[in-house]
Amino acid sequence: MIYKNEQINSKTFKEEVYKSINDYFKENHFSKHANHQMYIKLLIGFTWWILSFILLFTVSTTKLGFFGVYTFHLFSQLFIMLNISHDANHNSIFKNKKLNHWLSYTFDLCGVNSYMWRELHHAQHHYCINISGEDENLVARGLFRFTKKAKFKFFHKFQHIYFFILYGLFSADYVLAKDFECFFLPYTIYLKEKKHPIMEYIKLFLFKFCYIGYMILLPVFYLHYSFVFIIGIFFICHFMIGIIGGTVIQITHPLRANEFPESKKEYDNFVFHVFATTSDYSEKSTIANWFFGGLHLHVIHHLSPAICHTHYAVLTERIKLVAEKHKVQYKSNRTLFAAVKEHYYHLKNLSKNNIKVKYSE
Repeated sequence: MIYKNEQINSKTFKEEVYKSINDYFKENHFSKHANHQMYIKLLIGFTWWILSFILLFTVSTTKLGFFGVYTFHLFSQLFIMLNISHDANHNSIFKNKKLNHWLSYTFDLCGVNSYMWRELHHAQHHYCINISGEDENLVARGLFRFTKKAKFKFFHKFQHIYFFILYGLFSADYVLAKDFECFFLPYTIYLKEKKHPIMEYIKLFLFKFCYIGYMILLPVFYLHYSFVFIIGIFFICHFMIGIIGGTVIQITHPLRANEFPESKKEYDNFVFHVFATTSDYSEKSTIANWFFGGLHLHVIHHLSPAICHTHYAVLTERIKLVAEKHKVQYKSNRTLFAAVKEHYYHLKNLSKNNIKVKYSE
């Protein structure tokens, strides 16, 4: 399929894509921000978090029962981060940016520093998708080889086997290590040159203490569970949500069908870049639409991140028609399992040094 201006007018394609998106809101007199489905998600997320938190500290139960409630509460955090925090940090829930800013702290409520998340996500992913050396999502501390350009290490030969295990550490790593690493031991050029406001350092420690306080210290000192028991279920539960969260996020870019450009200049415009480097999955899944925060409809997200994700399903159908008209490939895997399979084979292809990556048809 075509991504460069060889047979079609790239400017026309870009204009038609965004016209199709904008016309949806104009024709239906809709706001680009939260609709009724998003308000329901807000209600579900906060109700789920509050009730499960209250249950943790008010219901007398066995250790097994406490583990169940603890798990239930951690899944409320996953729901909030995927469906609320992500949108809030893109200023897409409300027209009022102050309201979005306050909601962005739901990341901090769940143990992830919202300021650093924006620094990593906006500047080092959204505008440099799948570019080795620029896209922070491809760094992964060198534990994975996502592109042919990445240096091969001996353990990469097993990466298609261990990726689920390391994805399970995704959540706990963010809470306990990655945020601190980004502030104090920056590993990208952007972070090394960035000067963070003093207040952000204060917020980092304050919110981390609050999170560790209510997730670990309170159960130990208020409910008198052993420290070992609480630490154990903390990591078990974070491993569960880490597998889900890490997988949901990663199976849209490092896939066999996607391209890995050398630079931002490789395509005529950013719209081509998005279509070349991004794949959707589970388009028709009700479960995905309610729980994945629109991350499974990733093409439209990269095209218009300031639009609330509850509009993505309809908008995806519209941009698919424009892409078909201009013979630009829109890539999608029918199910989550199919996307995981594509991700698995991409990792397997790159588990050998200096091999040519095989792309799916």
